[in-house]
Amino acid sequence: MVLSAHPNLADLQENDIFAGTLESSLVMKAQDQYILPLKSIKEGTKILEFELGKDFFKSFDNELIGECSIHQKIIVEKRSEFLLLFSHHGYMKANCDRCLELIKIPLSAEQRFVLKFVEDEQEDEEEIIYLSQDQDRYDLAPLINEVITLSVPMVKVYDCQNDESAPCNREVLKYLHHGEPSKVESQIWDQLKKLKLED
Repeated sequence: MVLSAHPNLADLQENDIFAGTLESSLVMKAQDQYILPLKSIKEGTKILEFELGKDFFKSFDNELIGECSIHQKIIVEKRSEFLLLFSHHGYMKANCDRCLELIKIPLSAEQRFVLKFVEDEQEDEEEIIYLSQDQDRYDLAPLINEVITLSVPMVKVYDCQNDESAPCNREVLKYLHHGEPSKVESQIWDQLKKLKLED
């Protein structure tokens, strides 16, 4: 969702109180799109889709994901409880752990959650989120942030050998290749590992 600036925003900023109120309302509208109305939503299946960029993750002080383009899809199925199926695909930009060049790391994952209404407070489980009976709205944004963050690979590389314009820094890769131990050196180390040192 893209919010357009107020046409007279530059003039309004002279009034700090009014400008602050206007900015707050714009932020609220941006956040409202992730709110799931638990009581008013009709039974059946509903599909929610969002285009996420760095500003979304910045709002959670998420320093792991910066420049990115991610399509988030959530299938909501309402019966006696809510079934949520999260799926996303896209990329984030990061420095390659192999050649240090700025690359696009592919991101994708699926995750299933169930929202259950309970009378007494309970601690959430891996795929089950417990809600109080009188709760009438649920903010999906923190869950979106968590699911996507968990899909970021520990090692930031990807198989780019088949890319027509691979972003690899060939000079760094050449240096790394020369820096790898030779086959003979590896065999020597393997033999040394087998030795048992005596006191």
